[in-house]
Amino acid sequence: MSSLKILVTGASGFIGSKVSRILAETLPDSSVIGIGRKKMPSNAPDFPNYEYFSCDLLENSLNNSLPGEVDVVMHLAGDRRTFVKPDDYTPQTYSNIVLTSNMADYAYSAKAKLFIYASSVYVYSGNTDPPFLEDSVAIPRENLGATKLASESLLKARAYAGQFKALSFRIGTVYGPGSSQGQFIPQAIEQLSSTDPVAKFGSGDVKRDFIFIDDVAQAFAAGIRSLDRNVTYDAFNIGTNTQTSISEVVQILVDLIGTKKQIEFTASDKAGNDADTDHQLDIKKIGSFLGWQPHVTLHEGFSRTIESLNST
Repeated sequence: MSSLKILVTGASGFIGSKVSRILAETLPDSSVIGIGRKKMPSNAPDFPNYEYFSCDLLENSLNNSLPGEVDVVMHLAGDRRTFVKPDDYTPQTYSNIVLTSNMADYAYSAKAKLFIYASSVYVYSGNTDPPFLEDSVAIPRENLGATKLASESLLKARAYAGQFKALSFRIGTVYGPGSSQGQFIPQAIEQLSSTDPVAKFGSGDVKRDFIFIDDVAQAFAAGIRSLDRNVTYDAFNIGTNTQTSISEVVQILVDLIGTKKQIEFTASDKAGNDADTDHQLDIKKIGSFLGWQPHVTLHEGFSRTIESLNST
């Protein structure tokens, strides 16, 4: 593959920083440009083909802040919170839909050939028939899913207008070293590692499709291959095709940490909320088209996450 100029938004975030690192490492002849709100993070890729710029894409003029020409835009910036409060609906809509539209404008003006978008499993919110297939999307019942699906639709329209090729990656529940302390896995590890005699969790029967961060980053790297494929627009699931309950996750962590403390679960968190359905992503489509599949098991991923947290 020839040398490429690849722009990654959200590059200071959990997924974006890992995607930037994988791209810079596996495509040494290409130029990777990371854009993030924060100053250069301490875990930023240390490769000669990587540059990072601090920029708030919601406030700055894109044409003044970003390179004049790029080959690929990977858009990972946005508001990924789930089940936000009503006051946050409009800000999340702006962060996800308007910013995506603005980035699509930029990609077109920068002559980008490919636009890869970080969508979410929550486009399937309300769907009660897992595993979810890419063509089984209805109208989402949750705001994150609604804004992500709207953004996918915008990109599909741009792609079929001939502006660029576009892919949307519907990502499951991502975990691993570097994840936010507010996410469930690091919170659970902290609880189970503490000196408190009891560890309390929400509903144990909620099921999610947990996917390790390295596997997600490799999916974005695999997306580059679509430059040579006959595709205008498509959406792909990024998961493991496995649903794991919170109680199962906690038990795996208990065994890995070696704690004997008492574990308590509350009543179902999903009571009265038909948008919060169990997750399982069918991944045959991306395997067939891009040759991607996850490699990190839950036990390995959790072990690496625990080791990372213990070393900080």
